[in-house]
Amino acid sequence: MAGPSHGAFGEVNRAFWDSSARVEKVSTEPWIQDLTRQIFDHLRSNTAWIGLEQKPQGPIRMLDYACGTGIASMAMLPSVTEIRGIDVSGGMVDKYNAEARKAGMSEDQMHAVRGDLLAPAGGPLQGQEFHNFDLIVMSMALHHVDEPNKIVAKFVERLKPGGTVVIIDWIPKSSRADSGTASDQHQHSDAEHTISFDGFNEDQMRGLFSEAGCLSSDFVLAESPSEVPPDPTGQRQLFFAKGIK
Repeated sequence: MAGPSHGAFGEVNRAFWDSSARVEKVSTEPWIQDLTRQIFDHLRSNTAWIGLEQKPQGPIRMLDYACGTGIASMAMLPSVTEIRGIDVSGGMVDKYNAEARKAGMSEDQMHAVRGDLLAPAGGPLQGQEFHNFDLIVMSMALHHVDEPNKIVAKFVERLKPGGTVVIIDWIPKSSRADSGTASDQHQHSDAEHTISFDGFNEDQMRGLFSEAGCLSSDFVLAESPSEVPPDPTGQRQLFFAKGIK
């Protein structure tokens, strides 16, 4: 959930999400817990839409990017054999790995590292361990990225042919197709300075996938709005979008 990016904006995200208090809030705030359960339940019950039920026998590898404490990973555990997480926040990575061990998963099965795919090339993220994924999931973090086209392209580069990228985020509160700035609903939040986008609509998401080289894409809304008490309206609408390489 901690938003990645490069340059000065990336440093802002790293500094903000590294706070131990921030990690604790994500883990305990009631409305955030309700939101994560909504995401967990949707992912767990839609493996056919994600494409995992059509995968051949053998290892199925997943990357959970901006993994936070690991909600998307935990949702996909029954359907994948190996999960790697990446987050800009060391605190989130520590919590993710603690939850993986608590669930009885070995480091080979489920492990996260601190990193940023938009940082200058080099380091462990360039190795084979972080390539050739069947599934890449980014949950509630794309709106923190200042150049979303670049991160989606990075994902598609690291997929196997036929692999799937799933992105979960908010639709914009405005219906304008150019709603590309953080708007009023974030001004209440202490995270306002880490947010680049108000959300993304279907055309924007399909465009990002197409530009990155996906052969097909889909976009669905969550069955019901999410309760978000800090927002002035009290609610936001989640989407689940996928691109297939």
